[in-house]
Amino acid sequence: MSDENFIDKHRLSSAFIAYQLERLTELIVAQGNNMLDAAGITFPSRAVSTVLYIGEHQPTSTADIARALGQPHQVATQRVDILIRLGIVERVDDPDDGRRKLLRLTLQGADQFQMLTARLAKAGQAFESLFDDIGCDLPAVIQRAADSLLSAPLLSRMKDN
Repeated sequence: MSDENFIDKHRLSSAFIAYQLERLTELIVAQGNNMLDAAGITFPSRAVSTVLYIGEHQPTSTADIARALGQPHQVATQRVDILIRLGIVERVDDPDDGRRKLLRLTLQGADQFQMLTARLAKAGQAFESLFDDIGCDLPAVIQRAADSLLSAPLLSRMKDN
């Protein structure tokens, strides 16, 4: 995120938490791409979880990826298509069902997967340092916030809905 903007300074800024989180996400994605580039990893940071899943569960299907990552099938398909174009993933026939295609890492993808797992360990250390800096276990707080919103949605929390 950059310098404060209109929303950050506004008296109603707490109503814009989704906007603020989106800006944080974009900052993390941009820095994640730099982190991957520095390690020689050629796919975008938004595809990291897809490569990790395929590398640990190959061969697999796009539907399996979407289910495991809690993503819409369309998002998983878009990420898989990018990885195929980059030569990281390939489609192969399912030996049990000739109509179905499975995904696996290419040789280049297997090399990238090895570099990725090493880089993710270092990224984990970097995030732990960040969490220490901000005095909060951010993933745990995010999960608690989601759980709390599921049990009591925003509308029910508003006075005079």
